[in-house]
Amino acid sequence: MSTRVWDGSGPVLADTSAWMQARRDVKARKLLLEAIERGDVRWCWPVRYELMVDARGTDGIAAVERTLDGLREAPVDRGVQRAVLATMRELAADGSHGAHRFPLTDLAVATAAQHAGIDILHFDQHLERLGDHLGVESCWIANPS
Repeated sequence: MSTRVWDGSGPVLADTSAWMQARRDVKARKLLLEAIERGDVRWCWPVRYELMVDARGTDGIAAVERTLDGLREAPVDRGVQRAVLATMRELAADGSHGAHRFPLTDLAVATAAQHAGIDILHFDQHLERLGDHLGVESCWIANPS
């Protein structure tokens, strides 16, 4: 498993962890905003749900909606949902007890990125492992160490 720190190039599907890290890290925020301006950042519904839950009140929710409404969506359609289930079965068959137990949002993000043919942008070890399993390039928004 390699650790690849994002250089700001896209296209990428930004996981919730990437958005959260961009709030804390000035360099990560700058890279993300520049990629948004170029149209290189995509979102999917599970990430949108998590960002809405984390928002502080109606103003925060409105800010999330304004940001994401300006970006392209990576669909989480029936095909992606079935691929999430297939990935869970593969992980369970290939690993030790509980090897398939990843956060559902992470499974959906990784599978949606695979189906869209784009990289995963994250700050989460789960997505690194899922990207490796699915053959999807995963990039840390900032150095994890």
